[in-house]
Amino acid sequence: MKKRIEKVGWHVLVIFALLSIALFVIEVSTQKSVKARYYEEKIKAGQIFHEAMKTVKKERERVRLPIDNINDPNETGIIGQQFTVITFQRSDLSASLTSTNPNFSAIFVEYFKKLKLKSGDMVAVGVDGTFPAVNLALYSALRELEIKPVIITTISSAMWGANNPELTWLDMEHVNYQQGIFAFKSMSAAFGGEDDMGRGFSPEARILLKNAAARNDVPLLLADSLSMNIKKRSDFYFGQGKIKAFINIGKSVANIGVNHVTPITGLIKERPKNINENSIIGQMLDRKIPVINIIDVNKIATRYGLPIAPTPIPSLGKGKLFNEKRFSQTFALIFTLIIIFVLFLVIKYDLEYYLLKKKPQEIK
Repeated sequence: MKKRIEKVGWHVLVIFALLSIALFVIEVSTQKSVKARYYEEKIKAGQIFHEAMKTVKKERERVRLPIDNINDPNETGIIGQQFTVITFQRSDLSASLTSTNPNFSAIFVEYFKKLKLKSGDMVAVGVDGTFPAVNLALYSALRELEIKPVIITTISSAMWGANNPELTWLDMEHVNYQQGIFAFKSMSAAFGGEDDMGRGFSPEARILLKNAAARNDVPLLLADSLSMNIKKRSDFYFGQGKIKAFINIGKSVANIGVNHVTPITGLIKERPKNINENSIIGQMLDRKIPVINIIDVNKIATRYGLPIAPTPIPSLGKGKLFNEKRFSQTFALIFTLIIIFVLFLVIKYDLEYYLLKKKPQEIK
């Protein structure tokens, strides 16, 4: 073949571009839906979540707490009231409804796999009553992946959470522990509220919180200042062994700081430079321990393709957490080799000479 001497002509470039586009269209058309990574673990975690939710609903029926089917349209039994004596701050009802999706447990499986946590690894957990369904989703993933949690609970709750004094998060947790759904539960608990010591609650409310800890056999973690509460929590966590990650759910002041200075929702691996406030999250990050911080449920749901406040509750195993689009690797390799080969020909040889060469009868 005649070797190239001049620049590549536009005719060849157009043909090469059309060929590339054609191969790209063919490759796109080969994509198919396949199971996402860790599909089986995510499904099993969701099944555990289903059982835990049913257990909570049965317990609610046992203590004769009616379900508000306007604010809890799916009648899950895990949505609380707008305000009770153990409610410490405002919260969004839509976020509580979003959290009842069983597919939420797959998010924690995804996080744990991303952090390369293995069976037997120990994690520190700090939860409150604000998002009991998210707590159950977390516990379900911990059980499925056989990760060992060290749990400290803030008993009080924000609006729409586990804020009924007769059915606090400790009660929900304990009944699941009794039924064998989970083999672990809170090892210590605090009142929450201002300074994590029950400030802002009435004396009656503090008695109710204390009673919740007593009937569920969870020792109270009490101190006379926020800094001392944080220290007690920190000492407790690190006294249990090597912590591989910290998971916070809710807005416990001891965990996230009095000014909520760790607003990042999701996975945090480095402490923001402008944050100096003392908190459990800050201490964990200072020790290079990654943090999973769940304070904005709707934001997390949107990030992972879960619907906001769905009615009815979505089926288990739906969405991009479980299925993903993949292209044919074989075709991609073949098409890449074709393009490389054609590009070699274009650069090496004068293809225009053959493409534009006139036939003998065309010459006058």
